[in-house]
Amino acid sequence: MAKAVEGSPGANNGRSEGPAREVLLQAASDLMIELGTPEVSLHAIARRAGVTAPLVKYYFGSKEGLLVALVERDTSRSLAQLDGLNAMAIDPLAKLKIHIAGIVRTYSRYPYLVGLLNHLLRESRSEGSDQIKANFVIPLIDAQRRIIEEGIAAGQFRPIDPDKLYFIIVGACQYLFSSRVAFAEIMDGKLSDEAFAHDFPSAVLDVILNGLRA
Repeated sequence: MAKAVEGSPGANNGRSEGPAREVLLQAASDLMIELGTPEVSLHAIARRAGVTAPLVKYYFGSKEGLLVALVERDTSRSLAQLDGLNAMAIDPLAKLKIHIAGIVRTYSRYPYLVGLLNHLLRESRSEGSDQIKANFVIPLIDAQRRIIEEGIAAGQFRPIDPDKLYFIIVGACQYLFSSRVAFAEIMDGKLSDEAFAHDFPSAVLDVILNGLRA
């Protein structure tokens, strides 16, 4: 397990987990959604939260600490649901459908998450990158791999490399939300339609299972 970044949820720094901390995380989340990018400054976050910039460093140690804490906040529910999904006594095909819907739901709720994860993971030698890999990316890959391997063993899926399928599934789900702003006008407002995102998991699953051939 990676060492916790100072000020992140896993750090033992003796600081209070008071309401100001959550206000700062929500301010960062709101700004990233409004601006359509995870590239927001500490000063902008502090202004939105109604606090001074030093308080950000007090709670999170650094900007990276705040970003890691935000990712962990935004993905904790999904990871808990994923653990529950793998323990459910349902067939692998049903698990895969629920899994894809969960990915889309998470990125729909936090559209900046794709860019934020890529930003943190690019910093390959940082503690924050290690923490994100250990607490989110690796558990997600392992959980999906188990679903695919169960499906192959049950005869529901043809033999396929689960790791290649990971990028096909997650890549499809990520791209919808990472490109929403850029494609908003090109697709005549479809991407702002809640029904589009709601139906997207079924479309992904359909193409993965059946391809395009008539």
